[in-house]
Amino acid sequence: MKEKIMAFLQNEKLKTSAKKVFNKKTITGAVIILVLAVALRIGFSLIFEVEGTVNKVDGSKITVANFINTKTVDIGNFQTTPSNIQVGDRIEIMKNLSGDVISVRNNNSRHMNEKGNFYGKGERNFKGNGERNSKRGK
Repeated sequence: MKEKIMAFLQNEKLKTSAKKVFNKKTITGAVIILVLAVALRIGFSLIFEVEGTVNKVDGSKITVANFINTKTVDIGNFQTTPSNIQVGDRIEIMKNLSGDVISVRNNNSRHMNEKGNFYGKGERNFKGNGERNSKRGK
């Protein structure tokens, strides 16, 4: 078996095709595409997502801090109440192109039962702006 593998690796056709595929130009292109994809993903998350720990709740304004920065988001007329969101909760807020809040998710572990399932109607994912709840059957 070892001899067959070595013979396969020593094959000249394999070597020439590997040189055609793995040259400097294609590797550079792949690295550039990868860097652009990562930059687009980071830009998307900085513009449309706010994720972190709630530091302050003041009426309809929520201050969220993560390891990069601290942002204050005005949830305005979104269909959630400040009593659902408390200081210390892990939260994820999604916004659309115009900056309106389209979803608020509370990712806090205290909303979980002993089996690891989230309980309570609307405590994990709140409905808003005509969206369906992410929980099935609701």
